[in-house]
Amino acid sequence: MTTMLHPLILIAEDDPDDALMLKDAFSEINQTSVTFLNNGKLLIEHIQKLLLADELPNLIVIDLNMPVLDGRGVIKEIRKSPKTQHIPLVVLSTTKNKEDIESVIALGANEFYTKPASFNDLVHITNTIASKFLNT
Repeated sequence: MTTMLHPLILIAEDDPDDALMLKDAFSEINQTSVTFLNNGKLLIEHIQKLLLADELPNLIVIDLNMPVLDGRGVIKEIRKSPKTQHIPLVVLSTTKNKEDIESVIALGANEFYTKPASFNDLVHITNTIASKFLNT
């Protein structure tokens, strides 16, 4: 298992600019064990590889609208397996649609955040997520 000294964070984000900002935001709060995948299918495949090595991520952050397998599909996949259903899963998306937010929480996401306009706000969100789910 991954130690909490360097918790493993998986992020599924298809927008390269958003991915870079998230990487920088997690770096700002000293979370550097971050792996990015650009769609939900690649995320699920990566988790399956980790399971074979008897490892699991400590946190998963996903975008809602991605190609190949969207955020809803990722949540369903992660929550249906007893080996992964306990992993904290946070959705970070541009949507502010109340139905979208309620639907991902109903599917099993732990938290939902709307992507902020400023980098400082993103650092605040990543810090909140880390404090809540990584015991930092």
